[in-house]
Amino acid sequence: MSAPAYSLEAWRRLRESGERKAEAPLPPVTLADIPADAEMDEGIVIGFWNGERFVSWEKWLATAPIERKVPAEVANSAPDDARCAWTVCGNTPVWLVRDGDRWLMFTGSRRPQARRRDFASPFLGHAQRTAEAWYGPATDGWQVER
Repeated sequence: MSAPAYSLEAWRRLRESGERKAEAPLPPVTLADIPADAEMDEGIVIGFWNGERFVSWEKWLATAPIERKVPAEVANSAPDDARCAWTVCGNTPVWLVRDGDRWLMFTGSRRPQARRRDFASPFLGHAQRTAEAWYGPATDGWQVER
């Protein structure tokens, strides 16, 4: 053993190997890619393919790469400094107002009495979709105020 397991040099090697792995994403695996007589770990009921054999869910989860696709309407729903969004959904005027890290919904007017007490969302896109599901589609699109 040339270097301790928790040395700065070991950390650099780990980062370099991770960067190399990140450069080449794995191709998707289809059922046709798995041999019919593939090996399976002992004692598992449901196996997950790790590229060589079927393993338990816990073992697969610890080593499987996770990909997440964020829809464009969620990722780009509002600028960071947006304070309010409004439209008419169906026949109901709707305001979505940022309050700290959440969006509150007001219907009919922006008076405090018009606030929907049963709704708050951390995402403007989610709040917009909810308003349209409850009151109907936005007639002229959403107007965002900074």
